[in-house]
Amino acid sequence: MKKIIAAAIGAALSTTVAFAQGNYPSGPVTIIVPYGTGGSTDLTARAVAIELEKIWNSPVVVVNKKGAGSMIGTTEVTQAAPDGLTLLLNTAAITTAPAIQSDLKFDPVKDITPISLLITSPYVLVGGANVKSNDFSGFLEEAQTRPMFMGTAGPGSSSHFMSELVILGANLPADVVHFSGGGEAQTNMMGGHSDTYISTTASVMPYVNDGRVKALAVLANKRFPLLPDVQASGEAGVKGVDIEGWVALFGPGGMDPALADQINADFAKAMATDSMQKLLTDNYALAGDLSPAEFWVVYERDLKIWKDLAEKRGIGK
Repeated sequence: MKKIIAAAIGAALSTTVAFAQGNYPSGPVTIIVPYGTGGSTDLTARAVAIELEKIWNSPVVVVNKKGAGSMIGTTEVTQAAPDGLTLLLNTAAITTAPAIQSDLKFDPVKDITPISLLITSPYVLVGGANVKSNDFSGFLEEAQTRPMFMGTAGPGSSSHFMSELVILGANLPADVVHFSGGGEAQTNMMGGHSDTYISTTASVMPYVNDGRVKALAVLANKRFPLLPDVQASGEAGVKGVDIEGWVALFGPGGMDPALADQINADFAKAMATDSMQKLLTDNYALAGDLSPAEFWVVYERDLKIWKDLAEKRGIGK
């Protein structure tokens, strides 16, 4: 762990772009969201942009660049100047897609600067119309009696990799079924065309709360305090699937560490406002609290986890 932290700090210090404290931002800031409009990541970006405009007294523009498992928008940010005026708000999909996309136009370590871990939440396994069980223990038993199909938001998505992780960790005789996005995956699950879907609380809890799907498990060793009635996967004896979901801020590679620190601090102020705290509560999520160097460790750890899983499960081959 110490070696990874040292490497992360060393990479950050290699920048050739100087940052004059107090001069940021020197113009409008663009936050690229690598997904379509109206989703939880997009809504988060637009909400935090409102608060940042107050803090910076400068325009903050949210631009949607969807496609290729979030890699189209991510690629655009890696090609921008490391001056903090072009930022990326992405989910943990930024660590899963590189595990199977061999044709990326950037290096996911050298060409990206992790800045802020804004939101954390557990992944939740939900069941649709076909699933008779009401908790994870029952689901594991049911999966042994019939073919089980786990819907995903597409190859390389977080829902895909989490489904593969559960299949491996629980030794499930199940198959993944890919759809073109989380909305389509959940709609098909509710219509009985697949059995389950895995995503973070912000994505699935609206459907759980209105009774259209059932929350079968929080993928964690212990129950999540904000969802105390949902069984944890660890309670059913399944270990190794307790990977946390997150929404985070990134910049191009080579950013001055002092600039990354300031942006991190400013986003922390924005996340502490009443409006953003309400957004967290409404989405059963928690605010992140890591420095850029600490978040770099999480980012590189997750890159390795998903690369190893892809190799073990033969994903993308």
